[in-house]
Amino acid sequence: MSGFSSLNVGAQALFAAQRALDVTGQNVSNANTEGYSRQRVQQSARGASVIPAMFARSDASTGGVDILGTQRIRDGFLEARAHQEHATSSALGALSGTYADIEATFGEPSQTGLQSQLSSFWNAWSTVANDPGGSGPRSLLLEQADTLADTVNGFSTQLTQQWSATRDELASTVADVNSMTSEVARLNAAVRSATLNGGQPNELADQRDLLVTRIAEATGAVATPGDDGVVNLTLGGRTLVNGNHSAQLQAVGPTTYPAIAGTVAVSWVGSDQPATIDSGALSGLLTAVNTTIPGTMSDLDTVAATLASTVNHQQAQGFDRNGAAGGAIFTGTTAATLRVVMTDQAGVAASTKAPPALDGGNALAMGQLATAAKGPDSLFRDMTVGIGVQAQSVQRRAATQASVVDRVDGARDSVSAVSIDEEMTNLVAFQHAYSAAAKYVSAIDSTLDTLINMVR
Repeated sequence: MSGFSSLNVGAQALFAAQRALDVTGQNVSNANTEGYSRQRVQQSARGASVIPAMFARSDASTGGVDILGTQRIRDGFLEARAHQEHATSSALGALSGTYADIEATFGEPSQTGLQSQLSSFWNAWSTVANDPGGSGPRSLLLEQADTLADTVNGFSTQLTQQWSATRDELASTVADVNSMTSEVARLNAAVRSATLNGGQPNELADQRDLLVTRIAEATGAVATPGDDGVVNLTLGGRTLVNGNHSAQLQAVGPTTYPAIAGTVAVSWVGSDQPATIDSGALSGLLTAVNTTIPGTMSDLDTVAATLASTVNHQQAQGFDRNGAAGGAIFTGTTAATLRVVMTDQAGVAASTKAPPALDGGNALAMGQLATAAKGPDSLFRDMTVGIGVQAQSVQRRAATQASVVDRVDGARDSVSAVSIDEEMTNLVAFQHAYSAAAKYVSAIDSTLDTLINMVR
């Protein structure tokens, strides 16, 4: 190796150490950047020329180091596992939020909830039974009936609003997914172009992979690596992103509740074929608008219809203060349509016999309906218990899944995330390498200077 070729080796060493310092600085500066993957300089030793001999060929190499590129540190298996677990967690999170809103709507147990108001309504009948001819207890009873109906109507309105809000959130999430898939396709094109031109678009790949994670969280899409650095996405076995091309989704079905025939779904734009969504936030939202909220509304409708039919049936068994058979107090067969139709307190059928008896027996029988096996109170208790059990089950599953996600993210971060301690160690090592390379160049320079002076 000549003196000048030694200088070339030293220059390569200086450049390699400087490049490593630059990459380390990039890692440190992006330690808190979401989606950033730490990078590492790939180096390869350059072998010195072989000794010329028969059939031997010299590659004109003088030794040193080659920089092969800058590698993004990621584990494909951990990334795929993270996508899967995040999708499951998002679905459970959406369902958990739905149940939390439903529980907040009913607010049971409570002194002002529907169960308490049902008790007050039946107690008002007991008060009428104690004074069957009095106007005050009868008027209080009708006021309590109005309050009860208004409360049931209010619950129906709140559930309807929750359904509409969830439906809007579903449509918004689908729009976000479409925007992200288009951006992934654009970044795929940029990554492929840079890769084919010899570049290393690590930062572009980080931006794309962050979007891929968010798409997986929303839809449960599966990511697979393609040629030239691209990432393809499939949803239910159908292509969502292929290179620089992306498909679009749409939310279809009713937009108001009560819904007309059909259910809310997500389909592919252009073909109107339903998209298979088994996990992700969209899965949880679809379950909420198609099953959870309508199921709760149906149960509440049953309570309202049972309340109206039970009270009206018992009313018909007695006589009002005018001697007529008891007329209907409630009308309506759903929570939204439940109304009090009786306006005259004299129409309350408190007696089992026509006046002048007014024995209060029918009012007493009405009050005892509070403990009926299939009465509105029993149905409402079963409904709230069912909601509580389901909510608790989903919350437990969500909490368990959150722990799984934390472990998976921890394993992924241990590979891809920037460790400041490790980077500080690398800085010291590369700084020493740079100093050693500089001293090597200085020594070669001094040697060459001595040899030149000897010739003189």
